[in-house]
Amino acid sequence: MNINNYEEHVNIVKNLKMSDSFYDVREPYKEGFEELYNKAKEEKVSISNAKEFLDSLSKEELSTLQHYTLLADDINVGSLSDEGAYNLLLHHYEKYDFDNDGLVSNGISKGMGFIPTNMSNSDKELLVESLNELDEKDRFLSMAMIFPMPMLKKVNGEVIQAGRKEDFDYDFMMNRIDFLLNPAPGAYTSPELKSTIRLFKEVLEKNFEEKLQKKEELNANLSNQANISKAKINS
Repeated sequence: MNINNYEEHVNIVKNLKMSDSFYDVREPYKEGFEELYNKAKEEKVSISNAKEFLDSLSKEELSTLQHYTLLADDINVGSLSDEGAYNLLLHHYEKYDFDNDGLVSNGISKGMGFIPTNMSNSDKELLVESLNELDEKDRFLSMAMIFPMPMLKKVNGEVIQAGRKEDFDYDFMMNRIDFLLNPAPGAYTSPELKSTIRLFKEVLEKNFEEKLQKKEELNANLSNQANISKAKINS
């Protein structure tokens, strides 16, 4: 894993606005989780020894992790993957697709994560900025519809992702938006969802154009500075 890419991903996702209810439901277990988080950090727990660390915890401590992460069932350490075990010990914005299989394992659950890990940092920043401009309902509805769960299948008793991993980027998001706004025959998008998706598209396009303009202005300034320096050298 590229550590720098991971740290940049965390710093970007940390800025995504979460609902009050997201924090409220975790509040009774927050103090206990933070103690376990700091303990794991002090013991330098990594993805390679996270299961060993979980095995050392008491039933009460495992229960804290279960409820803080909103897992339905008790944590069975032996049934966890290395990634699933490690992500249990991280804040929501730190959970990551460490094994690069296209899904984020969190305990025994698998999902897309709040922001896809296999996006460029510039597209992640664009996405977070755009989502944060929406109200809570539109924000999470847009997230759910733009990045749907991939198809899963069972192979030798193990649930894996079917098909190829998508390259999530600005073009993917725009194509997905167009698909939702203009569903194929047999598909359906409700008027309410279309309204949300149109709003998200407007914000996304606006922010994309602003970033593109700033990039062009920066490149123009750099080019002018280079020409000035070249002229001074030749004079």
